[in-house]
Amino acid sequence: MARKIYYKIVDDGRNMISDGEWEKISRLQHWYNSEFMWTAGRLTLKMYAVFPNPEGGDADKLWHKIMLRRQELEEGGMSENEAIRALVAEGLVIAQKGGYYDKCIASGFTRVAGNEFNSYLVCDFLIKVSRVAENAAIDVYDEGEFIKAHQVRLRRGDVILSVRDESKRWFYDGMVKHRHAFAIVDSGKYDNYPRFQSTILDFNDKTFEEKLGILRNWNWLGFENNFDLNGDDIQGSDLNQKVDRFILEDFLKM
Repeated sequence: MARKIYYKIVDDGRNMISDGEWEKISRLQHWYNSEFMWTAGRLTLKMYAVFPNPEGGDADKLWHKIMLRRQELEEGGMSENEAIRALVAEGLVIAQKGGYYDKCIASGFTRVAGNEFNSYLVCDFLIKVSRVAENAAIDVYDEGEFIKAHQVRLRRGDVILSVRDESKRWFYDGMVKHRHAFAIVDSGKYDNYPRFQSTILDFNDKTFEEKLGILRNWNWLGFENNFDLNGDDIQGSDLNQKVDRFILEDFLKM
């Protein structure tokens, strides 16, 4: 599958998000998903993963009923979370607290493939979320190279790094000293970036040489280095400038 960036707010007894904060986060997420072009996937930060109750009858009809009822509840003044809890109480849906991952308050992931500007947007959004949810820390893990340490924690606009290998402490000290934990990205390089495809049309009908050419081209998965020099573009958007502080401290790995 295409390279992803994962994000989690762990349910550790310290992290908290109010319904009011979540409403602001939801509006912000909707804006990012609507305003920008996404190569492989969009922002999916969720407090609840919602599924239709299998005891509710025909799935297609049930989804329609759920959508109408949710719209009615939200137009009546309920927040998103209040509406979901009401749908659970009415037996229309089953909701998994924490989103995609267990033991979380909220979580999600975005497939970015090789589009580093999408990586920039994901982390830009999450830094803003960390300022809205003042009592929550967000753990972010990048399968690629946009986050230079691959993993950071975001809290109230700060970037927190944790040394994962003592022999590379100098590397983490350098990121904090030079305020440089995210790659510089030239967004113009991605203006016409191809959309990600998880399937190849009529693959079985292609010749052996055509199939081999497709299967050898692993770069479309997005794990290659797209940067100009030393993990940065020569010019572009610098997310590091939007960070309040860079801090080095210990925290659990994702």
